[in-house]
Amino acid sequence: MSTEVATVCQCTHEPPHQFVIAQRSRLREGVLLGLQRIDEPYPRREVFVTGREMKMATDKAFKACFVCVDKGFRETAIAIPKEDIELGLPPA
Repeated sequence: MSTEVATVCQCTHEPPHQFVIAQRSRLREGVLLGLQRIDEPYPRREVFVTGREMKMATDKAFKACFVCVDKGFRETAIAIPKEDIELGLPPA
């Protein structure tokens, strides 16, 4: 049984859309995440975080909010904590 606690990630839209990381897999050039919206039913989407983004000096990776994009909103992003991106994955 996993003791892993899902961290809720939010986008910058008001009101924010809320997501959890439903799956992770390490690929050659980064990490592929499956983000699941939790505040309303919505299909899971995959988001790729590059190795270069992981090496940047910030504590979060910012990815475009796919819900906002689907609804036509611009300049919104999901802030994903870097420690949660690689949680449980083998080292690169």
